[in-house]
Amino acid sequence: MLKIGENIGWDHGEAQVFQASWQGRPVILKRHHQPRKYIREVYGYHVWKQNLPELLFTRSEHLELVLSEESGECALDLLSTEELYKSAGVVLRQMHDTAPLGVPFSDGRGDLLDQVNRYIPRAAGLLDASQIATIEARTRELLNNALPCPVLRHGDYTARNWLWDGTKLTAIDLEHARPGPAVLDIAKLNNAIFDQQPTLRAAFQEGYGRDWSDDEQHFLQVIRHFDALTLAVWCHEHADWAGVQRMRAVLEALAS
Repeated sequence: MLKIGENIGWDHGEAQVFQASWQGRPVILKRHHQPRKYIREVYGYHVWKQNLPELLFTRSEHLELVLSEESGECALDLLSTEELYKSAGVVLRQMHDTAPLGVPFSDGRGDLLDQVNRYIPRAAGLLDASQIATIEARTRELLNNALPCPVLRHGDYTARNWLWDGTKLTAIDLEHARPGPAVLDIAKLNNAIFDQQPTLRAAFQEGYGRDWSDDEQHFLQVIRHFDALTLAVWCHEHADWAGVQRMRAVLEALAS
């Protein structure tokens, strides 16, 4: 019998996460509000087997996953060290190298175009109109060309979605798992920390085990603007005003 305890999730309202117990062991219950995110997360757990919590069972009628409780703390609350970021690179490479199963959602290009169509209108009034138009034009032009090195990517690979116990990194929150260019998984990391701390970028790349190709670097440079726009919109819609200001600062830095 599943016994549900304390709510330990983020307060953004996208999903609920509870401490729980099942068959005498501590577990984590994650309850989604959106079926598409539930589908993606379950799919991610079926594809990826390493460096993740174990998916014990699901309750699809409630959009719920029951996961093993893993050791470690949220890396966002810990000191950012080269060892942590090297491990993050190792784990992401293992995820990217895992061949996806039949994909139950759109391919990388279709998914990215869908994001452009959903987020660009919502940025109106939040960012400068000419800035939005430039980001939209450059992103659409980018997506008209071949996408470099498509993989099944995590989709939200940042320190808030890593558990770190000092030696082992566990990736969590797979609801954004989707196909797309491998390099897209580091857009948020570049915008949030790598530009300010290049030693962490170097440690991450060492862990990942290869450098980005010229095509990947070009894709990343363009898509970083769109990624910052989407995060600014998300932060605005979730009343994270500091986050909005951070993304405005990122876009200003990228334009300089």
